[in-house]
Amino acid sequence: MQVVCALEFECSALARTARERGWALACTGPGAAPVRRWGQFAVLPPGSLVILAGVAGGLTDHCRAGAMRVSSVRDATGRTWASVIPPSWTGRRANCLSVDAPLADPAAKRAAAAEHGADIVDMESAAFAEIATTRGWRWAIVRGISDTVDDRLPAGIGRWTDRWGETQLGTVAGDLATRPWILPSVIALGRRSRTAMRAVRDALLQLDANERGLGHSSPMPPLP
Repeated sequence: MQVVCALEFECSALARTARERGWALACTGPGAAPVRRWGQFAVLPPGSLVILAGVAGGLTDHCRAGAMRVSSVRDATGRTWASVIPPSWTGRRANCLSVDAPLADPAAKRAAAAEHGADIVDMESAAFAEIATTRGWRWAIVRGISDTVDDRLPAGIGRWTDRWGETQLGTVAGDLATRPWILPSVIALGRRSRTAMRAVRDALLQLDANERGLGHSSPMPPLP
C-alpha cells in the first residue's frame, strides 16, 4: 500500500506504523503542483492501492473531528472524481473540495460548502485524484479534521511550510513574535492536528486489514 502525504508532520505521524505494516510512504509538499510533480515520477503499476492521507479543514457541522473517508473530490472549476471505498471500510464519509490556498475564515468556509456541496477542504485531493485516475490506480483519500468550520486559521499560515512540506519554524516564530495573540489558536491547531492524524492512522490500519483479508497484501514498489 502506497501512502502519500503533503506535509512532513503528516508523514512523521504515520512513519512508525508504515514501517511496521510495510507501507511505502511519500511526502509531496503542499498544493496541487507538488502532487503532480510526485505523480510524474511515481513508479506504481495500474491496480496499485494508493492513499492520500493527512489533515483537512471542515466546512460543515458534520465534520468537526476524527477521520473522514472521501467519497468524491471536486475542484473549483466543478470537475469531480469518485473515490473507490471498499464496502467493508466503515466510518464517516465526506465530499472534498480542493482549493489553491487555505480557507482561513469561517464565512469563507461556509460559502464554499454552500457553493460546492463539500464537507471538507484541502489543497491536494483534486490533483491526486486526477493523477490516480489517469494512472489506473485504486485510490482513496483519508482526511483528519484539523480545523472546523468555526475555526479561524492564523493569517499567513500558508507560509508556514515550504514547497517540500517542511515546517518553516523561523517563519512561525516570527509570526508569533509580531502577533503573540495568535499563540492560543496555534496551540489548539497543533493539538487538533495531532488528534486528526491519530484518527487517520487508525483508518489506514482498517483499510490495510481489509486489503490483507482480500489477498491484496503484496508490497508496493518504493518511489524513486
